[in-house]
Amino acid sequence: MRLELKTAGKFLTGVFLFLVLMTPQALAANFPDVPDTHKNAKAIQFLKDAGTVSGYGDGTFKPDKEISRAEAAAIILKAAGITAGKTAAKLPFSDVPEESWFLPIIQKGVSLGKLKGYEDKTFRPNATVNLPESIAMALSFFEISTKKLPVEELIYDGLDSKQWYGPQMQYAKNFNLIEPDDAGNVNPAKKLTRAELAEIIFRLLTVKKDTKPYDITQNWVWTEYKENFWKLKHPADWEIFKGTKNSVIWKRDPVVGIYQAFFARIWPKSAQLSISLAENTEKLTAVQYFSKLQNIYNESYKPLKPTFVQTTLSGKNVMKIKIPEQEILDLAVYLPEKGFLMMHGEYGDAATGEFFKKQLEQIELSYQFTGKPPEPPQPVIPLETRISTLLENILIAGGWGDIKGVFPDKKLISTDAIGIGTGPVDYYYSKEANRTIKLERNSGTVLNVKDGVTIAF
Repeated sequence: MRLELKTAGKFLTGVFLFLVLMTPQALAANFPDVPDTHKNAKAIQFLKDAGTVSGYGDGTFKPDKEISRAEAAAIILKAAGITAGKTAAKLPFSDVPEESWFLPIIQKGVSLGKLKGYEDKTFRPNATVNLPESIAMALSFFEISTKKLPVEELIYDGLDSKQWYGPQMQYAKNFNLIEPDDAGNVNPAKKLTRAELAEIIFRLLTVKKDTKPYDITQNWVWTEYKENFWKLKHPADWEIFKGTKNSVIWKRDPVVGIYQAFFARIWPKSAQLSISLAENTEKLTAVQYFSKLQNIYNESYKPLKPTFVQTTLSGKNVMKIKIPEQEILDLAVYLPEKGFLMMHGEYGDAATGEFFKKQLEQIELSYQFTGKPPEPPQPVIPLETRISTLLENILIAGGWGDIKGVFPDKKLISTDAIGIGTGPVDYYYSKEANRTIKLERNSGTVLNVKDGVTIAF
């Protein structure tokens, strides 16, 4: 039997408001056993700075320690800005002693109509809280109702939408309070750790503030490819291949594993984004290109009704294309004078596909234009040195090939097509050096050099 929860009146989330007003300088270091690389470090730091969570006597947080129902209720109550206090009210539970530290917390939850025990009149305060219970408890204390929320037939692999937790877990999926594991599963029997509960509370506080789903890109990494003009943010465990004009960012199917040959196929629990650079050989404008592309998609996927949205990313005109029935999520980027960047996103048809769809969309929307760095300026050789090199190469066969770049301002002022019998003779003048160079073109031999502009050699 589950721990039942009911909603009551609205309460001020004081801890959250306090955090919004805090300055970065006021924040203290994280717990010594929560390094920056810990996947829940940001959430734990957030709640620590608010005073919502505290460590043990040795100063540690023990992030991977399982958390009990009573501890979970205490943290969630505090995060919601609700003050607990011991009262004379009697609880109908046989396992909540009068001297227990969690008595005031459970009394408060019961008085608010949010906590009920089990049919055997126990509360089981020391039992480890599982994922659905923690989600339900958090939503209840934060006054979030899921009674009218439509529940999908399959929320994620492992979850039974017909169970009591269906609406709460659907909300958790919709607003990214939870994420499936590498195999695309969510285990309702999973016993929560202190770090995992901190992550749920942190995400819920963020959702309440922003009134939109939690940003799943918080811990993602950037990959840049200047040669193909893109920079994208993606999950750290997605693999990367960079080609001359074609690249791929993909998530390997964890079930198929090493037997998935590269990214050649979309398996049920995999996803990929191929990125291709194409030349604008037809010299199309952005409007012309997107119009043509839209016609191609409509013709190719006629019965599926693709959707098109034109917008801008990183100052470039783009068109987003979605075909849900085919698990397709594409993005076209117009690069003036550089061609087009086409991103073809695909995801598997397993239940985790919906999460991959979210990830692919965020990867594409993270697009930033990046160009090739300019060539470093060449060191300036003193004029006297260049003139000296020029004079040293007079009558040296082929010498012109080594020195023709030392006077970038040189201009062809005359040509003697007949020349001296071995071919044409060209006359170049450099204003910088104030010299005219007489050159035998075929052999690349400097015949002579004179001051000023002249062909009288």
